[in-house]
Amino acid sequence: MLCVLWYKWAPENTSKLLELWKAIKYPEEVKLIGRYLLIGRHISVAIFDAPDEESILKITYPFRDLGVPHIAPALPLEEALEMMEKM
Repeated sequence: MLCVLWYKWAPENTSKLLELWKAIKYPEEVKLIGRYLLIGRHISVAIFDAPDEESILKITYPFRDLGVPHIAPALPLEEALEMMEKM
């Protein structure tokens, strides 16, 4: 399942997050596509392919005390358009 994760944190947690980001390892079963920082927004974004909900929890759990993770499943636009045309 392709997912987009955006993570918002309070500015006072930035130093703690920097250390956590350096140390974090994505689970083997997760294919990380990219990680991004929205400059000046205190928001990071990750795009990844995860096989199940447990894998997603493994990614978000270490950050639970420092901010709020938001996750949405995603489809390539062309695939979504094909699906919608069949509805």
